[in-house]
Amino acid sequence: MKSSSGLTLYLVRHGETVWNRERRMQGQADSPLTKLGRAQAETHADLLARHEVDRIIASPLGRVRETAAVISRRLVVTPDFDDRLMEWSCGDWAGILYSDLSRLWPKEHAAWLGDRYGVRPPGGENMEDLRARAEAFWGEWQDRLTGRVALIGHGLMNRAIAGVLLDLSRAEIMAIRQKNDRIIRLSFTADRPIVHHFAGLRGPLTGLPGERGMTIPVS
Repeated sequence: MKSSSGLTLYLVRHGETVWNRERRMQGQADSPLTKLGRAQAETHADLLARHEVDRIIASPLGRVRETAAVISRRLVVTPDFDDRLMEWSCGDWAGILYSDLSRLWPKEHAAWLGDRYGVRPPGGENMEDLRARAEAFWGEWQDRLTGRVALIGHGLMNRAIAGVLLDLSRAEIMAIRQKNDRIIRLSFTADRPIVHHFAGLRGPLTGLPGERGMTIPVS
């Protein structure tokens, strides 16, 4: 995916929320940050300040606004907000405990588990929808961004953005696991972006974050 050489993007996930902790589907519904989530936002701010990030673009959802407020105070930067960075819409499943989905929507949940990239929950989006949003976002912003930029958003939407910018396959996109304390860094060169991630203040670690602390190499 085309971009100016010299740009560095930091894909930041919001801090832990009440619904993250309760294991509820969240999507475009919202819940506030927990005490841990606020601490994670402070750690994000520490890291981004060390890296001299000078621009923020963020999802407008409340949990990201909370996270962005902490970061923007530290960086002394006013964030821009873009609706296309909002999280996946999980439709009718918003607010439902993960453990209740198979009981309340047995067929739909089984289909989704079988293809979490392509299947939409009732009234919701799939990863192709997120990829289309990511492509539209990047098509508008790519020629306007320079320096070090933080995109503050959500776990699934950040997967879609990484997928677009790195031309990842479906399987590669779905293998990414960005916990609330992880930041993905894409350093653009004349060719393909160089990929690292951070776990709290630990890093840079080569590749993308995966399951159980594993890293995913990007060739």
